[in-house]
Amino acid sequence: MNYKIISADVHITEPPDIWKNHLPEKYQEHAPKLVKDHEGGDAWLYAGSANPDPIGLTTTPGKRFEDFRWHGVSYDDPDVRPGCFNGKARLEDMDIDGIDAEIIFPPQRTIGHWLGNADDELVHAGVDAYNEFAFDEFAVDPKRQIPMFQLPSTGVDNAIRYLEKAKENGATGVVIGCWPSGKENLSAEDDKFWAALVESGLPLTIHINVIGRESRMKAQKAGSTATQGVKKGAPNANQRAIGGMAGVFAMVPPTLGNMIFQGIFDRFPDLKVILIETGVGWIPHFMEQLDDRYWRNRGWGEINIKEAPSYYWHQNFAATFIMDVIGLQIRHAVGVENMMWSTDYPHHGCDWPYSRKVIDETFVGIDPTEREKILAGNAVRLWKLDQ
Repeated sequence: MNYKIISADVHITEPPDIWKNHLPEKYQEHAPKLVKDHEGGDAWLYAGSANPDPIGLTTTPGKRFEDFRWHGVSYDDPDVRPGCFNGKARLEDMDIDGIDAEIIFPPQRTIGHWLGNADDELVHAGVDAYNEFAFDEFAVDPKRQIPMFQLPSTGVDNAIRYLEKAKENGATGVVIGCWPSGKENLSAEDDKFWAALVESGLPLTIHINVIGRESRMKAQKAGSTATQGVKKGAPNANQRAIGGMAGVFAMVPPTLGNMIFQGIFDRFPDLKVILIETGVGWIPHFMEQLDDRYWRNRGWGEINIKEAPSYYWHQNFAATFIMDVIGLQIRHAVGVENMMWSTDYPHHGCDWPYSRKVIDETFVGIDPTEREKILAGNAVRLWKLDQ
């Protein structure tokens, strides 16, 4: 297939019947529950929470910015596009928007519900149900709809087992929500997984950041949700939430630096890591600072890597962006081959059905060869879509 525009990061808003159709009956009581939010819209109640998370900002395609709402939105609203949660309808929306292919990631709140469970069997049941749904219902045209295979949080051996399942399902990449060990920090035991991953030939994707299983369990026990406090009467809650949305990339630099300083890429030089929805404009500044701190402190810090940190960024990493004009302007510092455009459909960052218009406005003056790499070529290469 001749790919011209690939969205390297999109999501699925889980349909109302996802768990009924894909989760075995004996686990049904542990599934997220579809309920109503305080404005009567549809919302999902996740583990440990008394406050449901609404679907409003995950169903925005085609809406004016002025009509965005977090609460009070339902699946059957006339302005909610079925492409948010239906694979066949998504293809229609891709055609309207001029998107040749999408790299598809799971709904993060749902995956967090399962990855933070203390019972390995339940983690696997939930992850299996999602993967089955994604590959059965959201890979209607597998050349255009390309789901990433979700790995569990239950340790290195299970991560490797799921890596094998990913290959069996024809996946072109895997996504982790925590380190392969499931622990809070990188550890030597993760090397077994990195070796298996390199042997598989699949790239690793990290959606924004990793969160350890124990941290997820603690958050569930505390009743934390993505919209904690964002409801009527909570002082300044919306302002705080929106400010946080703009700064999600701030979670990523420590993870990036940690992977480099741990020497993973000296031991596994063919390992490819793709950071999803992180943006790219911050990366040159961070790599400059990381190089500087490395040269000044590598002695006492016992940082025994073969190259300066920025070397590994260019050799082993890539990242996706949505709206990042600054990143495009400094693309040579980022690395033209290390960045990929995306829509983030159906979340509130997408510009459907005006993606081509936005591309033309933000890619002004960019060399056609560079434009092709950022819009499609890099994705084809990293996910081996031409094979």
